Amino acid sequence: MAPFPGSSPVSPPARRCRALTAFTAALASLALSATAAQAADFPANPTTKSGYTLDFQEEFSGTTLSTGKWLPSYLPHWTSTPDNAKARYTVSGGVLTERLDKDTPAWNAKYDGTVKISSIQSYEKDWWHRFNGSMPNDHHEPDFNGYSTKYGYFETRAKLSDVGGGGHQALWLVGTNGTGTGAAPQSEIDFIETFFAKPTTWRIAAYGWGDPDFLGSWTLHEDPVPSGTPTTEYHVYGMDWTPTQLNFYYDNQLYKTINDAPNTAMGMILGIYTDAGSGTHNDTWPKSWNVDYIRVFKKNGGYPADPGAYQRIKNRAKGQYLHIENKTGNVQYGDTGASWWSGQWSRETTSDGYVRYRNRWTGEFMYATTTDGTVHYGAKPESDTGSQWTEETTDSYRQLKNRSTSTYAHTENAGGTLLHGAAPSTSWSSQWTFESAS
Repeated sequence: MAPFPGSSPVSPPARRCRALTAFTAALASLALSATAAQAADFPANPTTKSGYTLDFQEEFSGTTLSTGKWLPSYLPHWTSTPDNAKARYTVSGGVLTERLDKDTPAWNAKYDGTVKISSIQSYEKDWWHRFNGSMPNDHHEPDFNGYSTKYGYFETRAKLSDVGGGGHQALWLVGTNGTGTGAAPQSEIDFIETFFAKPTTWRIAAYGWGDPDFLGSWTLHEDPVPSGTPTTEYHVYGMDWTPTQLNFYYDNQLYKTINDAPNTAMGMILGIYTDAGSGTHNDTWPKSWNVDYIRVFKKNGGYPADPGAYQRIKNRAKGQYLHIENKTGNVQYGDTGASWWSGQWSRETTSDGYVRYRNRWTGEFMYATTTDGTVHYGAKPESDTGSQWTEETTDSYRQLKNRSTSTYAHTENAGGTLLHGAAPSTSWSSQWTFESAS
């Protein structure tokens, strides 16, 4: 298991970092006027999404929080003061407003110092989200599962806090596996974890917490948003979670990609913090952020089975594996190590039943064209027929037939570069097996 923050040389995300950094409240002056902000709000998306089915919907309508979906408290099983872990919020006008007041107490002073948080969560179980390795489960809390799921397109429309100083707002997912006693792995995706002191950025982080099938160290992105001012305007944040990849979207445009993904069900936590790694609070109160909605869509046709989500593709004639280790732009074959990401592929099914092969290392797809006889790899949309293949079975092996060219991937008379062309079903050079990657 990976070491917990504090003992690891890898920097953890904001809320568990114990080194407090002072930030200046003057950054709040970057905010636009309310009138300009309203004019620049990015509109809400429709509740339908092409190729997907709505699986979870929270519009925050009415004046109360749905207790069937949300527990209005933050990880109460960890603290001897569970009343301090209760959220402070309002629901009004179709918006959830979470806030921290000047008198908000530290939620878990014994094991989390002066950290204040107002948070709700869709899942609760003893030992869930053990972010401090020395922290015992303080007491039993009733199990709760308002919503947990594996894979999907997560979307929220939100306006971030405009108070400056130290603190941040966050929407993140935590694995529901490993909730027995002890420090079992529970993967984490920090969908939003943006600092008050950096009002025009979007901070994203992820870590496997010892999960052998997810990131072994923190992956972090903290970059300016492409447009707008998130503290004075509503913007739409999306995350497409597949068995092999996390794609993040800002106002419906691709923003960042992480070429790995957890393969376990996860619950959601939505909150606002001060006095964690994002810095010590200033004296502007209350501190709040606004969330218009949270929705989760599932891809029509489902997702590939996660056992062996990454696979190695082995040629029958050569006994070697497809890879892109040399980054030539052409798919190659050779004796790659089982753990090499350059030789690992995910098999992703399109909405009309074709297969696409995505490389784990770069996230790019194998494709062919009629202009030459070489199989290439690159960034290709799902609609690109050159990156779509069918698998024809013979003698328990598979031939890979390209939709665009109607030719087969093969190694006949090839010097280490994958080719495509006419090939009989009996040709070993065009026959392949798939092996689960390590």
